[in-house]
Amino acid sequence: MHILLVEPDYKNKYPPMGLMKISSYHKSRGDYVLFYKGKLNNSRIWDRIYITTLFTFDYKKVVDTINFYKSQVTSLDNIYVGGIMASILYKDLSNDTGLQNILVGRLTYSEMIGFDDNVNIDQLPLDYDILNDIQYKYPAGDNFFAYTSRGCVNKCSFCAVPFLEGKLDITNDIRTQISTIRDKYGDKRNLLLLDNNILGLKEEELEKIVNDLNELGFVKEPNYVKPLKVDVLVKAYYRHIEEGRSPINIMTEFSLFLHKLQEKKLSKSNRKIIKDIISDIGTIYEDEIQCILDNYDKIREIEKKYSYKIPVQRYVDFNQGLDARELTEDKMKILSRLPIRPFRIAYDDISFTDIYTRALTLAHKYDASEFSNYILYNYNDKPEDLYKRLEKNLELSEEFNKHIYSFPMKYEAINQKSRTYVGVYWNKHYLKIIKAILNVSKGVFGGDRSFFEKAFGKNIEEYYEILSMPKDLVTYRMYFEKIGVTAQWKKLYNGLTINEKIELINLVSNGDYDSNNKKLIHIMPYYKIDYKNIIKKESEILMLDNGDSFNL
Repeated sequence: MHILLVEPDYKNKYPPMGLMKISSYHKSRGDYVLFYKGKLNNSRIWDRIYITTLFTFDYKKVVDTINFYKSQVTSLDNIYVGGIMASILYKDLSNDTGLQNILVGRLTYSEMIGFDDNVNIDQLPLDYDILNDIQYKYPAGDNFFAYTSRGCVNKCSFCAVPFLEGKLDITNDIRTQISTIRDKYGDKRNLLLLDNNILGLKEEELEKIVNDLNELGFVKEPNYVKPLKVDVLVKAYYRHIEEGRSPINIMTEFSLFLHKLQEKKLSKSNRKIIKDIISDIGTIYEDEIQCILDNYDKIREIEKKYSYKIPVQRYVDFNQGLDARELTEDKMKILSRLPIRPFRIAYDDISFTDIYTRALTLAHKYDASEFSNYILYNYNDKPEDLYKRLEKNLELSEEFNKHIYSFPMKYEAINQKSRTYVGVYWNKHYLKIIKAILNVSKGVFGGDRSFFEKAFGKNIEEYYEILSMPKDLVTYRMYFEKIGVTAQWKKLYNGLTINEKIELINLVSNGDYDSNNKKLIHIMPYYKIDYKNIIKKESEILMLDNGDSFNL
């Protein structure tokens, strides 16, 4: 069978693990497998097409991708769509595409895709080779990715995990996963564990997982030495040939590798050797790989000589976060044997402050060196709750003298097809300003007090004032403060009553800049300021309706 695996061309951090497992399954059957991100224009008709999905707000892009591939498969019955979005919106997806094979939840048995060999595809090892089929590079792509458990002990209303995965169970053997990947694709430095709530496991279950990870080399001492690239590429080339797949992307990797090797501080003789090999490819040798294989020993010797030989520390990242409610001292003792970085603990609600603080204090006691946390906002929280949680992290960071990186995460309803959800205590303008603030630091707040007070305010009153500012006055704050525009806006804003401030935010949240209130008429032009347009007209004077002006 000829199998096409497809991921829509949205941007995402992690590779599609579901497709990587399906690839392992089909290759074990002797099938030809190709992975593509986006829309592949070719004349081939595929026996099977599998399309993965991620976030519900990419719904339109997913439907468009599915419709594109309908003409490239033997039958619509041979297109299978799965993943998070497909599981949540399976009825909508079936209605809008006409497909019947919408897979809900995990692919735990091969009968779900029409085979009778009784294979639990969800437990298969990942096929890292398919990542060489595409040009897109996942930011977190060069790591071990694994699950040891699925599901969660909680049923948080904002989370889809209980629906997608059900109750908490150990589902995958970490030894098998890591060992298989090492043997086939070479060693990797770090491990990203994607369990949704590993602390919900019993102590003895958690201890076994930690023991296995320790024996696999994830200990608190440097022991990782990066495999030689030439070895990894040669093994990947032979796997591609054995599977009947084109090695063109491997050859591209080889070319890049040789040029990077040539750029190192090589001796004159070694530089000439690499230069000659690059020159011979495509001239003396018509077959590029034959040139590399003929010169394999030379390339390997040079790379080994100039490679970094001192072992470095491995790290384990519980990437979905650890549940503060489930962190006991006994479990922390067990976890402390792992080189965890960063130590992620969710801080989803202001009501969890005491529990969260206790968990961080416990992790600090057992020498966790760096913290990270997810802070949910725009759900049932109030805007000041976000400020207070960020401030709490700042205080703990100063107390522990350790970095605490906060990742504020805007809640979107799990079944919504766009990023337009507004929480009951929030409004569109406040959400827009929070996004503008976070864009400065690429979504991360790093625990610096001066930045915090500048970005979010020295107190709740200043915080709400910043949330009420025009977006460009926040995004390009230094510019507008320097030329006096921010001071003008503040003077007008502070002259408003509480009810007028509420009316102002309601108006601008709805894109309405008209009002019968004279004070609002005077302040409203500031919300129409376009920094990029101003920069284009630096020599002009912008006249505001209230008669004030400023030189650009």
